[in-house]
Amino acid sequence: MAILEACLENADELAARVVDGWAQSTVAGHGKDMTPAYRALFEKACSYRTAKGVVENHRKSDCLGEEEVSEETETRQAFAQAYKAFADEHEAAA
Repeated sequence: MAILEACLENADELAARVVDGWAQSTVAGHGKDMTPAYRALFEKACSYRTAKGVVENHRKSDCLGEEEVSEETETRQAFAQAYKAFADEHEAAA
């Protein structure tokens, strides 16, 4: 069973795994075969990575606002929760 705290701590790595898995499946011609649950997880991973990229870019440019930080935090939390649920569901099915 995945622990939410671990998913939050490793959100960057986990999101990269989800996106990479999607890319590998698509290249192999199986992108259309991805389950709705994996597609939803992929969307949350992309949203988190986009929000994190905005925060990193704005921080470098010294124009980071609270809204960007809040969005990154919210998308990270949503992704971690979705990842935990997905991992728990697939662990139980195994």
